[in-house]
Amino acid sequence: MAKETLEINPAGIKLSKNSVIPLYMQVYEQFREMILSKRLRPGERLPASRNLAKELGVSRVIISQGYEQLMMEGYLIGKTGSGTFVADILPDHLLNAVKIDTSKKKSFINDHLKINDENISLHGGNKIEIIPFQMGTPSLDFFPYKVWHAIANKVLKEFKKFNLGYDDSLGYWNLRKAIASYLRVSRAVKCEAEQVIVVTGSQQGLNLIAACLLQKGDKVWMEDPGYFGATGSFENAGVQLCPVQIENDGLNINYAMKNFADAKLAYITPSHQFPLGCTLSQNKRLQLLAWAQQNKMWILEDDYDSEFRYEGNPLASLQGLDDDARVIYSGTFSKVLFPGLRLAYIVLPSVEMVDLFKKVKENLDRQSPIMEQLILCRFMEDGHFLRHVRKMRLLYAERQNILIKLLNEHLSEHFKLSIAPSGMHLLCWLSNKIDTEKFKREIKKQKVIVSFINEFSLQHSLPPAIALGFTPFSKYKLKTGVEKLVQCVHNSLV
Repeated sequence: MAKETLEINPAGIKLSKNSVIPLYMQVYEQFREMILSKRLRPGERLPASRNLAKELGVSRVIISQGYEQLMMEGYLIGKTGSGTFVADILPDHLLNAVKIDTSKKKSFINDHLKINDENISLHGGNKIEIIPFQMGTPSLDFFPYKVWHAIANKVLKEFKKFNLGYDDSLGYWNLRKAIASYLRVSRAVKCEAEQVIVVTGSQQGLNLIAACLLQKGDKVWMEDPGYFGATGSFENAGVQLCPVQIENDGLNINYAMKNFADAKLAYITPSHQFPLGCTLSQNKRLQLLAWAQQNKMWILEDDYDSEFRYEGNPLASLQGLDDDARVIYSGTFSKVLFPGLRLAYIVLPSVEMVDLFKKVKENLDRQSPIMEQLILCRFMEDGHFLRHVRKMRLLYAERQNILIKLLNEHLSEHFKLSIAPSGMHLLCWLSNKIDTEKFKREIKKQKVIVSFINEFSLQHSLPPAIALGFTPFSKYKLKTGVEKLVQCVHNSLV
């Protein structure tokens, strides 16, 4: 079976119908740049012209013409019945692509990368029944169980003696390659497989980063409100949390620079801020990177649900703008596939950091489970991962619209919706006619799960608001959940 290493619109592909450059030439130029910059590698498959045309809202002929021009010049090759691929051997004059110079990064890394075994900590968790409106849970009813089982059977049949021993603590090599390939194209992350570390869940990734980069007493910029898992990891590491409020365009960087100028790390969710849902603006991204470079500060980019964007093109990562080895990139398969998989990943800014992270990772758990890594690797290599992402993106967009319609129909007088074009939950600001404490008690009586935004705050309080997850729930469950919310509101009015 041919590997489908690219079946979605790559981050950054944009076509302008107002440009003097023909659309097919815009396709040609942007894919050519991806090949020369090695975001697309020899042998990797391009998206089917039909799928890409649909993603970009143009005629399939336009995409085909762009591909044909790239084939004529030797960038691409077509394989009958398989698709279009980056040429294995590029023309001689194309082989001088500029490589990233990491020499200037080494002194910063060597001076500021620390290992502190005392900072290592582990988290446990409890199994929670999935009921409306629990956040951060994927749709398990649409998971491709038959495909996953078939791959698992194949992996078991091919299981060798060397798989029974210890594997690389950084993760199964082919899986790291598959993750790097996916991130380069879909998120514009600048990385090689050597920079990818497979971890046992995103929480372990946070603990690992804290153990390697921070010492007790170090200051860390924290989004406020923000992700409680990151707060817990950094508190366990003994660092000083520095709450920074969120504006309409993301983190208030000017406030952070003024009040916490000596911070060692900034934790941020720039593509879809958790839980408010805003996106960090381009100006703030550049401002943050410049500050980090000048002040030798690390940036931890948590890209927890970037796959699920329902309008426009995928957003490029903050890491893709980083030229000075400041950004550590973090992602997870729990939101995309299923939480029980317990696999996530971090991408280090350069390979010079790998050995130090490896030592701490070996102390944490030696390695992530090999069977799950082998199955996931095959799932990605055979194209099932990207097909699943595309399918879930359409499903979640539909479920988001269903919830929006239900809330507007039944609770528009009391809920003001804040709708982001991405993510796995909706934000609802409560009217002043609702007694918040009564509402909380009613929520418990009705046995629904509602996340109050101020529960995610460290210091800066906000007007009463709730977050409602929608991704794992059918139309019927969303409807019954909203009916319970209506009852809760009715019993909480002042």
